[in-house]
Amino acid sequence: MTPTGPERTAADTLISGTVIIERSENSVRTFLESDESNSVTIERIGPRTHKCPLGTRDAAAVSARVNGRELKLRIGSGRLLKRTFRIVAEFDGRFVSLRPKDIEATIYLNGKPHEIEKEFGEFTVRADGTVEVFWALPKKVLHKTVEPPVPSVEKLLVGYALASAFGTGALSLTTIFMGAVTSMMP
Repeated sequence: MTPTGPERTAADTLISGTVIIERSENSVRTFLESDESNSVTIERIGPRTHKCPLGTRDAAAVSARVNGRELKLRIGSGRLLKRTFRIVAEFDGRFVSLRPKDIEATIYLNGKPHEIEKEFGEFTVRADGTVEVFWALPKKVLHKTVEPPVPSVEKLLVGYALASAFGTGALSLTTIFMGAVTSMMP
């Protein structure tokens, strides 16, 4: 059997060029096609315990780095409630987070999960491993236009790496309950 290298996909960010996503059984690495020196790596260093793409949602079993610097992750368990799918990443005293929006999409925030006014956009990982992003548009709130933040290259790479490593989307408890009720009705 011949060893194979990591699987590579490319995604046009529409902001900073094309991001290359390298995936293997235990790691995800993201970098810009035009500048491989900026990169984010998330590795599983423990056993496979979860059905997410990386194979675990246990922060103790994951090592993450941004350009060689530590990327601290707080990873939700990914159990029944949508909020358990949240991920918060911290590097250099800055926070970014992923929060499920619906069954397919996850909102990427410039801050912690409750800082909704700092929405970068939404990530969706497709079945073939490609990552789509829909950047947030300006919103009108109380006669004032709120401009969404634009991610730095590092934050952009972190977002793609998190989405690729842990997947996107989650079912809400209400959806699960309504599906159960509907399936019981004749």
